[in-house]
Amino acid sequence: MSEAPALSIQIVTWNSEDVIGACLASLAAQCVRAFEVVIVDNASQDATAACVERALAQGLPGTLVRSGRNLGFCGGHNLALGRSQASWILLLNPDTHVGVDFVERTLETLQRTDPDVGTVAPLIVRQDGRIDSTGLFLDRLRRVFDRGQGKPAQRYAREEDVFGCTGAAALHRRAMLADVAEDGQAFDERLFAYYDDLDLSWRAQLRGWRCRYVPSLVVVHARAGRNAVRAAEGRRGRALEQRLAVRNRLLVLLKCERLRDALAALPWLLPYELARLAYVALRAPGSLPGYLDALRLAPTFWRSRRLVRQRAHPARLLAAPFFPHAARDAS
Repeated sequence: MSEAPALSIQIVTWNSEDVIGACLASLAAQCVRAFEVVIVDNASQDATAACVERALAQGLPGTLVRSGRNLGFCGGHNLALGRSQASWILLLNPDTHVGVDFVERTLETLQRTDPDVGTVAPLIVRQDGRIDSTGLFLDRLRRVFDRGQGKPAQRYAREEDVFGCTGAAALHRRAMLADVAEDGQAFDERLFAYYDDLDLSWRAQLRGWRCRYVPSLVVVHARAGRNAVRAAEGRRGRALEQRLAVRNRLLVLLKCERLRDALAALPWLLPYELARLAYVALRAPGSLPGYLDALRLAPTFWRSRRLVRQRAHPARLLAAPFFPHAARDAS
């Protein structure tokens, strides 16, 4: 049996032919080759699969898995996870690319990573060099943000623990993904896409895993994913995106929020939610079915909530809320 690679890189694609080439080229150029790439194509209707096959034929170490239907971000990565082998998994969006020494730096970082670190969040920058994400944080209204977005990277030059990591580029320990899995799914396929990174980060936190931000690991993100959805589906795609975002945020809160934190937040959280509903009704009515979807799915997520609480680390259930630590990032 051949030795497992030191790092597995997972990419889920859907109509990504305009961006996937640059991503794969940056991986093919790595100075250290101790990795594999598992690409799941979610039934693309363009030449995405052909682009991937060309890169593999030219020597990129990896495999292409073709799905007969769109499994979404969550289903695609669960499928890739079953095909990958390494103890650390790097999730990359197809609209990202990395420098030639990225894998080398990553492997060096992982060698010194504490055993209770389940996720390593890289410094994700936009093409103009400004920050795209240095990890995720929640504010007291339970809105999730990318830390430092739009700010100079120099302001976030220190390694530190963060709440979680965006799914665009995230390093996950396989043992952590197995530990937080629900019904064998590390990524909750009921969510399909959007807020799945918040869900995974929250479950990992409750189980006692840490997320460590490491600024020496740099990923460039073009943020083309949502544009691809809109270009392919037009107004209908925009409405679906908003509907999923409305639905999934509420479902993740239902599954992961501690009751005492929710009750303490009611004086400002309830007015915000009512104002948000009014705004959606006036400005984005196509999103309103997301609330009905959340109600319909609430019983199954409530059952998941009981499981999450049963498996949570006792200290995490008693700890202070996550939210106050986001003050400097919200400014």
